[in-house]
Amino acid sequence: MQTGYISVALAQVQPPVVKNDGRKQWVEIGEKNLFFEELIKLKKGSTTQTRCINTRADFIAGEGFVYDEHNTALHEFFQKINPKHTANDLLKKIAKDYAIFRGFALQVLWNRTGTGIAEIYYQRFKSVRSGKMNEEEEVEEYYICRDWSNMVKYRPQRIAAFNPETASAEPRQLFYFYQESEDIEYYPEPDYWPATPYMSLEADLAEFHGANVQNNFALGNILTVPEEPEGTADMSVSEAKQKFLKDIEARFVGPRAKKLMVLFGISGENAAQMISFNAQNNDTLYGNYEKMCEQKILTANSITSPVVVGLPGTGSLGGNGNELRAAYELYYNTVIRPDQAAIIEVFEKLLQYREGVSLERKDNKPALEITTTLPVKNTFSENLLAEILPPSRLRAYIDEPELTPEEEAEMGYAAPDTGGEGREGLDKVVLSALKNG
Repeated sequence: MQTGYISVALAQVQPPVVKNDGRKQWVEIGEKNLFFEELIKLKKGSTTQTRCINTRADFIAGEGFVYDEHNTALHEFFQKINPKHTANDLLKKIAKDYAIFRGFALQVLWNRTGTGIAEIYYQRFKSVRSGKMNEEEEVEEYYICRDWSNMVKYRPQRIAAFNPETASAEPRQLFYFYQESEDIEYYPEPDYWPATPYMSLEADLAEFHGANVQNNFALGNILTVPEEPEGTADMSVSEAKQKFLKDIEARFVGPRAKKLMVLFGISGENAAQMISFNAQNNDTLYGNYEKMCEQKILTANSITSPVVVGLPGTGSLGGNGNELRAAYELYYNTVIRPDQAAIIEVFEKLLQYREGVSLERKDNKPALEITTTLPVKNTFSENLLAEILPPSRLRAYIDEPELTPEEEAEMGYAAPDTGGEGREGLDKVVLSALKNG
């Protein structure tokens, strides 16, 4: 008896390869020039990666740009950086691209004389392909295509690279920013790249479990064949058997297929029958795989704790507040803050060419900033807060305005420094507000 085994074939993600084809004006990346589209596909198929990307993008954008609103020229420009959007609208979009691809792109429109920037528009990063470097290793042009898999319908359009010296001749330019890779040119390589096989595996496991539900949780079958395929003039017995296996494999291999084992040379009572096959420990095995995928993806995304991205973790808000806060702060300081600094630097560079905009520091504060409020704020117990803070500070802690002595008197409370029943009564009100959020 000979046995042929057919197993689930998990997708293999190929590393990004940059192709500088002399026949094309742009530089390709990945198989069929669709590397960035593949990253989006991996993200959509992986629950863990989706949470990591969305959390990173939300943290990067934070509460938006912060600047001195008395800087009239800057305020007016940021409120309407183009006819349809504000600067904060652009920030949210480029934050998502930066989180996924480690790069973002902006279309810059100069005024008629080419002396200043008139408008700035968001450009989808996945739609951009780089032109080739000149002798000075500078890219002078880029190409934009709505769908690089269908260039017949959507023909790539050339756009000049950002260059103030050529603004009068080419008023529409592209500012292309990305984190440089260690081993490829022209394009970024996401820092989470080592975990892409686990993203693919997580997606396959999800499809596999879905198929099991559709198949009434049947894990597979064994097909016994009484005789080996006969050879022909054009095909040997071995080739005929391989063809048979490939035909079966095409129907049964994959995360959505029923699992099958084919046994050749079985005769007698066991001839040509389908035997149900159930592995006893597969539920535990697949559960371990899912946990492994989650851990690898979190590690590759520099996530210090699962709770940072909203996944179940070991900590709790009541018992491990300091631990959770430390995880958030570590993630913010090592991952989010450098991303924000890079975006701010790009906007500061562009704003140099906006007439009337000043980027001078005032009171030792930067002219432009992005603010992010960490989700875990209160790490002290309510009793401790009541013990060390006066009522006025407690009210400020929950974003409530401070009471005047007259207002306290109207509410029946004594002044905060009396130490009487009024203080205790006011503390009870504040602590009740803390408990109710």
